[in-house]
Amino acid sequence: MTIAMPMSKGLPVLMRRGEIFFGRTVINSLAFEFTSALLAKQINPLPIWIVAVPYNIKKIQQRAFVRLDVALPVQIAKMEDGQVIDEPVINAVTKDISGGGIQIATTNEWQIGSKLLVTVDYQDIGAITLKSEVVRVQQPQPDRVLFWVGIKFLEISERDRGNIIKFIFKKQLEQRRKGLE
Repeated sequence: MTIAMPMSKGLPVLMRRGEIFFGRTVINSLAFEFTSALLAKQINPLPIWIVAVPYNIKKIQQRAFVRLDVALPVQIAKMEDGQVIDEPVINAVTKDISGGGIQIATTNEWQIGSKLLVTVDYQDIGAITLKSEVVRVQQPQPDRVLFWVGIKFLEISERDRGNIIKFIFKKQLEQRRKGLE
């Protein structure tokens, strides 16, 4: 396998032939870590490393926001062409929340890419309504009609995001204090 020669502070990373290294790569927005060994270096026409086939490949999470496991009430309306569809509003509960989205537990199985108008009732902050999109759907138990739906916020003001993040940190602090008692 050939990779661009790694650089650090504008200088090539120095390694000897046969030396083992750990690397990271992003493929289709998914991040992976791996182990490999340097087989050879080449400077011309481009500085590259020839490396052994990677092993110990692991998918890694690269979340931009801290997640908090918490059950909060959620109301969801489906959207098409930027407008709410006249269907009944679905009531659900969050599994976890972050500054970038939520995961809910629901009996509704939305398709990935579905656009939703999501209202989460955050204790102490109040309700926040945001245009969102389904990014992940899991069915944890095949014999039950229950889905875990990952939803990312599409449009969120920095004020709303900041309030959500403050809420998360406050709840984490409360949980830590309870753990110390």
